[in-house]
Amino acid sequence: MKFSCIYFFGLLVLISSCGPEKIGEVKNGVAIVDTVASQEPAVSETYRLETFQNMEMIEYCLLLPLSEYTLVDEKSEKAAHSFIHKTKKDNTIAIQGLLRANSEVSIEEYFKNSLEDAELEGKIIEKKELKKDKNCFYAKGYWNNSIHESRFIEVCWLRSDEVVKYYSSFDIADTTLWNKRLEEILKSGSVCK
Repeated sequence: MKFSCIYFFGLLVLISSCGPEKIGEVKNGVAIVDTVASQEPAVSETYRLETFQNMEMIEYCLLLPLSEYTLVDEKSEKAAHSFIHKTKKDNTIAIQGLLRANSEVSIEEYFKNSLEDAELEGKIIEKKELKKDKNCFYAKGYWNNSIHESRFIEVCWLRSDEVVKYYSSFDIADTTLWNKRLEEILKSGSVCK
C-alpha cells in the first residue's frame, strides 16, 4: 500500500508538471521547443558530408557531399575519382592518391613547390595554409577567368609514402558552405579509421 501511494504521488507530480502547451507555442515570450528536434545535427549532416572510401592501392577516406554529387565513371587513373554535381554541372570534385617520388621531401617543401606556379596556371590563390598537425596544406582561390562565377579548394595530405590530393570547384554562391565543409574535411583528414 505504501509503495502504491508513493508511485501514485510520483505519477501525479509527473502529470501535473506537464502542461497543456504544444510544441511551437509561445508562452511568456519563450517558444516551447521539442528538445529532441532542436538538437544540433552532427556536423557531417549539417554540411551534408559523408565518408567516401577508396579501396585501391592508396587507401583514403574523405568527407564528401555524396548526396549532391555523382561519381564519374573513369577508369583511366588508379586511385583517382571524379565527381560532378547533380544540378550544377560546373561544380566538380577530384581526388587522387599518389605514391611519393621522394619520401625525404618535407611537407614544407611540398607546400612551397606545389603552389609556386599557380599564377602561371591561371590560379589566383586567396588563402593558403600549412597545417603541420594534420600533415596537410590547402589553398583557396579562383581561376583568373572566372572571378565572378566560381571558387576552388585544394587540399594535399602528405603521408610517409603517399600523397592524397583533393580538389573542389564550386559556384561562388556556395563559398560560405564550402568554407565550413573545408574545416570538417581538414578535421577528419584522409586516413581511414
